[in-house]
Amino acid sequence: MPACRSTSVMLALTLWLTACGGDRASSESIALDPSTDDETIAEGTEPGSATQRWPRPLDTLDPAAPAQWGVEVLDRFPHDARAFTQGLEALGDGTLLESTGLRGESTIRVVDPTTGIVLDRADLTDEEFGEGTTVVDDTIVQLTWQSERARRWRLSDLSPLEPWAFEGEGWGLCLLDDRLAMSDGSATLAFRDPQDFTIVEQVTVTFEGDDITRLNELECVDGHVIANIWQSPMILVIRPDGRVVATIDGTPLVDEIGSTAPSREVLNGIAVRDETSFWLTGKQWPTLFAVGVAADA
Repeated sequence: MPACRSTSVMLALTLWLTACGGDRASSESIALDPSTDDETIAEGTEPGSATQRWPRPLDTLDPAAPAQWGVEVLDRFPHDARAFTQGLEALGDGTLLESTGLRGESTIRVVDPTTGIVLDRADLTDEEFGEGTTVVDDTIVQLTWQSERARRWRLSDLSPLEPWAFEGEGWGLCLLDDRLAMSDGSATLAFRDPQDFTIVEQVTVTFEGDDITRLNELECVDGHVIANIWQSPMILVIRPDGRVVATIDGTPLVDEIGSTAPSREVLNGIAVRDETSFWLTGKQWPTLFAVGVAADA
């Protein structure tokens, strides 16, 4: 399903749900593109000027007036256009851990971000729809959408471990200090014990007092939770208490991908790249972007 466009932060965060409609399950009908057109990837792109991770320190931001930021593309790399990306996380050796979805197509994989080559992978069962993933010590934890289980894999070789059971849907997952942050499609972030997956706290995510639902892929960084919103180009920067302190507008990436793949305009997949930049991609996107977060002009 194509992502719905928005023209402002408030439209993106308060009106996109009624404007876009649709449901998550319908995304399964998106046609798979068996090839990635490497000629569309600009190798050796002129590097950007990002010198720090955030335009302003996160602890100085006021949730009563969230900052509005954009993205600066630093580089572009090929990405498997068949991968329905659900979760993305950088590993210590320079590779990326990627979780992909769709029933019968879901995987957990290790990817070389500079070439898009899948270095290792394991398949989920045909009835499982892979979702967000993160690493806890030497174990990968990967959510499933409606199977009410969190798959667990050995990081060293992707061999399966005993899964964890949970109630409800699984969407995004990341490790925030000593707790797992998990989204389920609602406005709730559940913080779970990384040793047994029990819920230790729940908070409601709000933007200027309004609840924000459909929190999707999560990345935990600098004491905050960074979240895609399903079917929106907006990324949220969320304090642990649930209040949004900044938005990052990914519309330029969506526009670029939409010009060549209009049925796949769904931004999803966030990982820290280094001290100044992030990896960003989307569901069945042929491009993995290296981006800096830029203050709006």
